[in-house]
Amino acid sequence: MNKVIITVLAACAVIGAVWILCADCHAEDYAEQMVQAVLDGDEEAGHAAEVARTTKLEQLDLNYANIIYDDLVLLSKIITAEAGSYWLGDDWRMMMGEVVLNRVESPEFPDTLREVLEQPGQYYGKNSAYFSGIRPHEYCVRVALRLLAGERLLCDPSVVFQANFPQGSGIHTLLNDRYLGATYLCHSAHMEVYRGNDA
Repeated sequence: MNKVIITVLAACAVIGAVWILCADCHAEDYAEQMVQAVLDGDEEAGHAAEVARTTKLEQLDLNYANIIYDDLVLLSKIITAEAGSYWLGDDWRMMMGEVVLNRVESPEFPDTLREVLEQPGQYYGKNSAYFSGIRPHEYCVRVALRLLAGERLLCDPSVVFQANFPQGSGIHTLLNDRYLGATYLCHSAHMEVYRGNDA
């Protein structure tokens, strides 16, 4: 009988510890703090939330994507610039952001989000007053967060072009909007680079 009681008490202690751990884990939503920091333009708070989130994930040994605050800001801004119109759906915004992230992962383009966005002749280039002045819409920040957390819609790393005309080696997706017209999401002209990479 004592063994049964001890076993039950031990089980309750384990359950209680797990509940406390989960409660602690959700007590601070650092990703949400990062979103709010982007909306407030509070760089200090955003970086603090990034560090706190990364530390918590390491402490709990959780296999979630690290989210860099500066990348969240940049991706939110480019999604706002390219697909921020209120009537466009989140799927459209997701695809615009995914093309940018495909470029970051591609050997054909620079290795960081900032370098991809500032590459000459691409997007808004370096020192763009327009891009610097963009205040991201909340729905664009939340889409950027989903993308940086690993969510994908196109699921094809070779889709590295987005424009109002076809380019590269072929069209992956054609989006049409009554106001914006056609947007072509196209494959790289060098598909051999993506062989064996789910392309």
